[in-house]
Amino acid sequence: MSWAVFYLIVSALLTLVLVLIAAPWFIRRQHAKADYLSNTQIIRQRLSELEREYSEGLISDADKAQAEQELKLALVDESAFVSERRKGARGPLITGAVLAIAAGVAVYASVSHLPQLKRAQDAIDNLPTLSERLARGDMASFTQQDVADLTLAIRQRLRQQPEDDRGWMYLGRLMMSLGQDAQALDAIERAVKLAPQSRENRITLAQMLMSSGEAAQLTRAQSILADSLKQTPQNDNLALMMAVVSAQLGDLATTQQYFGQVKDKLPADGTVANNLRNRIATLTARAQGAPTPDSGEAATGFSITVTAGDKARDAMPDTGYLIVFAQDADSDNRMPAAVIKIPLPDLPSTVQLSTDNAMMPQYTLQELKNVRIVARVSLDGDVAAAEGEWQGEVTEQVRPGEMPALTITINEELL
Repeated sequence: MSWAVFYLIVSALLTLVLVLIAAPWFIRRQHAKADYLSNTQIIRQRLSELEREYSEGLISDADKAQAEQELKLALVDESAFVSERRKGARGPLITGAVLAIAAGVAVYASVSHLPQLKRAQDAIDNLPTLSERLARGDMASFTQQDVADLTLAIRQRLRQQPEDDRGWMYLGRLMMSLGQDAQALDAIERAVKLAPQSRENRITLAQMLMSSGEAAQLTRAQSILADSLKQTPQNDNLALMMAVVSAQLGDLATTQQYFGQVKDKLPADGTVANNLRNRIATLTARAQGAPTPDSGEAATGFSITVTAGDKARDAMPDTGYLIVFAQDADSDNRMPAAVIKIPLPDLPSTVQLSTDNAMMPQYTLQELKNVRIVARVSLDGDVAAAEGEWQGEVTEQVRPGEMPALTITINEELL
């Protein structure tokens, strides 16, 4: 509902209140006027009768004069009474109208959530700008308020236009960037269902499924990519995604096929190319029955021991989540290169954060030189920071092929 419609409805309700208050007064006024005219007419008729009786000799001159005097006094009293009643009614009417309007405004202001309505409308007005920034991947500059406003605006838009696949896709991407995988997958699948012919929607769904690391989801992503490649077999981006997901599934033939299509177009020493070569070598050796190298030797990441300071230990909840994630320390990009989210354990606790925990296969720890590693205790499991949560952080250098040990102490309350 637009603000114009809202104001029209409020104006109509106020008009109705005024009509209900004023109607009885107007009705009584008409009745009083009718009574006054009737009484005046009776008095004038009596004066005419006195004149006739006097002319016929039925009454004396003195009686006539006395009767006329009494009738004129009665007419004056009637006029004064009506005038006084009109003046007396006007004050209560105005007072009642003012009180009714004031009471209505006060009650509405207390229950209508006008500030929240204004915020929702402002968020909808800013939706095009925020959506454009989201589509560009410009999450680094998003504040927590921006994220909240964008989420609110998208949901408001979806309430008004539930068949808008782009709105569901925006919501899915936003949830994905916040690490809320279940909500992201639900929104993206809704977008695909609404617009199954959209290649962009299907590819985004495949990316979301690939980030899950679950075999069933990876198999589904592979199927989506296979259908897309039938339509555009020379699409190198799709071929690379197909090679990556097939490598994760251990599908050697498909991995070799699509890696062969794109390997000459990738940087020779790039992380993705090296990972695919190593995976192909491992799968080939496994297929030939040869021993495979220990995958832990090639892992890149950190072995992180999370502890809690005294204040944090006393303030932290008994239940919640421990979220450990790494971000690029050399740029403003706040998208995590790796994330681990587990039910809150007893601290200290040790977790392994590596390339296996990447949110996107194209963006891993091996792509970075220096990382900001954050350990946070969250009630809702949302990667986005929230007031009242506790965290600790360190900055470390990434060592390709190594898993150095480090300790993070949770000692900072988010305000």
